[in-house]
Amino acid sequence: MELVRVRDSIWNDNRLLRLLAEHPGSDRIVLRAVLDAVAAKLDEGERPCSAVLALADRLELEGDDDVKGLGTLRGASARLRRRLAQRLDSRVRAVLPVAL
Repeated sequence: MELVRVRDSIWNDNRLLRLLAEHPGSDRIVLRAVLDAVAAKLDEGERPCSAVLALADRLELEGDDDVKGLGTLRGASARLRRRLAQRLDSRVRAVLPVAL
């Protein structure tokens, strides 16, 4: 699925992906398309880091191993992998019930 037809710059493309990942109206279908686009960019060596972290915050993708897998792609730096793990860990803690 192509999100946009006109390519302006890598920076703008990555910003658009982040905005789509953060948008409250983005449903699971849109988020999966963003995830696929982000994965392709990371695999090419680009660094859409803010979009990766925005996807990690989305509960609609909870349990989706593909989000965690973004950290294994070529463009993922050690810093991105660390921050991604932190976001995913905090997401898990946010949905777990508190023991009394």
